[in-house]
This record gives sequence, structure tokens and C-alpha cells, in this order.
Amino acid sequence: MSEALKVAVRCRPFNQREIDRDAKLVIDMVGATTIIRHPDSGEEKKFTFDYSYWSHDGFETDENGYMRPSNDKYADQTKVFNDLGVGLLNNAWNGFNCCVFAYGQTGSG
Repeated sequence: MSEALKVAVRCRPFNQREIDRDAKLVIDMVGATTIIRHPDSGEEKKFTFDYSYWSHDGFETDENGYMRPSNDKYADQTKVFNDLGVGLLNNAWNGFNCCVFAYGQTGSG
């Protein structure tokens, strides 16, 4: 096991309530860096994680509801699983204690 902890953040698409209220997108992700922009001043705060996953847009929904990437920026479930899940499962199979702590906005999916 080469690492003890990985930190990832993922930006989801707007939900219907946010769309109905004309919510303004204030997040961007470039590589492992997440950028938050003040909606009025444009001031930026940058945070670097092990992974910053962009899933806000850049996808096409197939007939099964799967959101398939339509550009290179979009991180689908397969990308997240390959980056985080595979190593976690391998470590668990090798006898290491493993844990996934996931936190999300209530109702975000």
C-alpha cells in the first residue's frame, strides 16, 4: 500500500431547483485543482486535492440513465472507480482496513 489517504472532490450537475433559480456556476476544476470564484467580484480561491472530478457538464445521458462523457473534462463513474475504487478494493483483498467517507449535499444524488 503506497498511500494512507486520498482526498477527492467532485462537482455534480445542477439539480432542477438550481436550474429553475438560474444558479450561477462558481466552480471550475483544472487537473487536481478546484477553483471557487466569488459570483460578484470574480475573486478566486484555489484548492488542490489528490483528485478534482468535473461532472457538472460534458456528458450525454444514455437510455439506461448513465452519464457518458462527451468531452475529456467530464469524470464519469468509471473514471472515479478506476482512480479510487480499484486501489481500495485491492488493499481490502490484501487484508488492509479500508474506508470510504463520502459527503454530499442533501438531495444532490
